[in-house]
Amino acid sequence: MSPGSNTLTGRPRGLLAAAAAACLLAGLVAAAWPGSAGSAPLRVITLGQTSQTPAPDCPGSPCFVEGHVTGFQSLIGDGTVRPFQAPYDGKLISWSITLSRPKGTDRAFFSELFGRPSKARISVLRRLSRNPPIFKLVRHSPVQILNEYFGQTVHFALDHPLTVLEDQVVALTVPTWAPMFASGLSSQDTWRASRREGRCTFPSDLTPEQLQERINQSHPQQRPQSKRRYDCYYSTNRLLYTATMVKKPRRG
Repeated sequence: MSPGSNTLTGRPRGLLAAAAAACLLAGLVAAAWPGSAGSAPLRVITLGQTSQTPAPDCPGSPCFVEGHVTGFQSLIGDGTVRPFQAPYDGKLISWSITLSRPKGTDRAFFSELFGRPSKARISVLRRLSRNPPIFKLVRHSPVQILNEYFGQTVHFALDHPLTVLEDQVVALTVPTWAPMFASGLSSQDTWRASRREGRCTFPSDLTPEQLQERINQSHPQQRPQSKRRYDCYYSTNRLLYTATMVKKPRRG
């Protein structure tokens, strides 16, 4: 959604945040599972990580963000397929989000439309069916307030690592809004959203009242064990988040 339009859709800083996350990683890996003499070495992977991260749209014009949604990237333009599907059983120990720095007028617009403050969390989903695409919310992280991190890539360590099983999907849940959206990318950059069929688009001819009603019909998936259809599939866009997980070690 951009100010002055009805379309849902800064160079990120964050060296200090990234350095702090790197310092915490060793401790988190050690704490995720208590070690034993027979444990195999732990393996760490960052879901959604690529060699280059596109800059989020704001503060340029138009300034696109996302809100009132749970979503996950299905494809990334570098050829990565299912970048947020867990390749093995493990623990999620941290997550990151790359945020733009919207102008004050843009922040006021998005806050009025979606609510305030800007916030997000990560969620673990289990696919129940492909047609229609239905997912069950297994568990999620605490909500993080994002406003103070605008213009940065920030890493959030999880005090209580989240269990994730092989083939489960790590999604981003945005209860209000978050400026972590890159548009105008390759047609291979696609993501899926927790919106029902017929509620995927926000036509430009909607009145302000109709637009607000359509926004209010879009709901993030936040109740554990709930089931939700993910009917909406978008292309040329990317949700700018990652999730770091540790493989469950074998005993013996």
